[in-house]
Amino acid sequence: MRSLIIYLIFLLPLFSFSQNINFNQGSVNSKEYFEEIKYEMIFGKIIIPVTINQKTYKFILDTGAPNIFSNTVLKENNLIIGDSINISDANNLNETMKSVMVSQLKIGNLTFENQAGLVYDFEKHNLLKCYGIDGIIGSNLFRKSIFKINSQNQTITITNQIKRLKIEKKPMKMVLTNNQLSPYVELKFIGKDRKKASDMVLVDTGMDGLYDMSKRAFSIFEKYDIFSVLATSIGIGDIGIFGSGVASEQKLIQVEITLLNQYELKNMVTSTTSDNNSRIGLDFLKHGNLTFDFINKKFYFEPINNVELETVPKFQTSLQNDKVVIGLIWDENLKLIMNSGDEVISIDQENISEMSLCDYLAYKKNWKNKSNYSLTIKNKENKITTIAIEN
Repeated sequence: MRSLIIYLIFLLPLFSFSQNINFNQGSVNSKEYFEEIKYEMIFGKIIIPVTINQKTYKFILDTGAPNIFSNTVLKENNLIIGDSINISDANNLNETMKSVMVSQLKIGNLTFENQAGLVYDFEKHNLLKCYGIDGIIGSNLFRKSIFKINSQNQTITITNQIKRLKIEKKPMKMVLTNNQLSPYVELKFIGKDRKKASDMVLVDTGMDGLYDMSKRAFSIFEKYDIFSVLATSIGIGDIGIFGSGVASEQKLIQVEITLLNQYELKNMVTSTTSDNNSRIGLDFLKHGNLTFDFINKKFYFEPINNVELETVPKFQTSLQNDKVVIGLIWDENLKLIMNSGDEVISIDQENISEMSLCDYLAYKKNWKNKSNYSLTIKNKENKITTIAIEN
């Protein structure tokens, strides 16, 4: 029996299950290859074209997941399904997913053969359906390849010859875990009184944000006073693939210096998560290009500029019963007038309560750039309150 942990997309849903599924298989039908393709960004996710039986589909690129194929792909290509597998997500909600084998799929001119994956109905998920995707290309597809994400020209290069990428930066070690080949690297910290620490983190291209710290890691760092705790909140955090979980306690923390392969981020603010694995996400593409060398187990980060980090958040939203709600509250003054689970009615003149969740995803990007705005919420007793938010 094999144990597998899967990080999927949006708000970091975690899968775990035990089953004899070998994701560490498949090949590329080329001896030497160097393929560059364009990608598009949809609601902050990398979307790439994937061709199966001469039909092109849209897939999210997610190194925190294995290959996953939609029901549409399954039916249109008469794929043979395997066992049904019981899966528990980050919030300990359970459902079953089927395994599947795809004999061939193409990315650009490259043909990948005998690719194992799972099957999921993306249309039934209130957020995943907004991306218009047909599946997820996961880390196991690249088991014998090297791929680079270039955020400047929005391209992905897939090759088996590292020299052709002409990377000048030295690599760092990349650990590939389980037969899904999830990529982990070391993230280093310099905290109070120059104390040092490090965290093995999943490099998750399906994740929003820079870094999320596991409670397990925080419990270790807390003993050595590495991080400053800015706030504590009890509320709804991550949204799993099968829904929202119960309220839990989380920490908002800050560290003086964060290092990824010697690239330095100062005064990074992040929050803890409920699972046992920390991860870094797509916001690192704002700072540089990422290269995953699955052949030699190396990871490259090429800085391109210095990006100003976001201000300390006062609260964060979540979803509950298909509504946008207050999730975690970090500001002590706001805790006096709002609660976790309060519905978000409007932001300035935008009526959030009447938006579809897909429209909300589009609006959320603009909202993040607002420094001052009015927030109207409704509590469980249907009392409506308007709050002036100043960051």
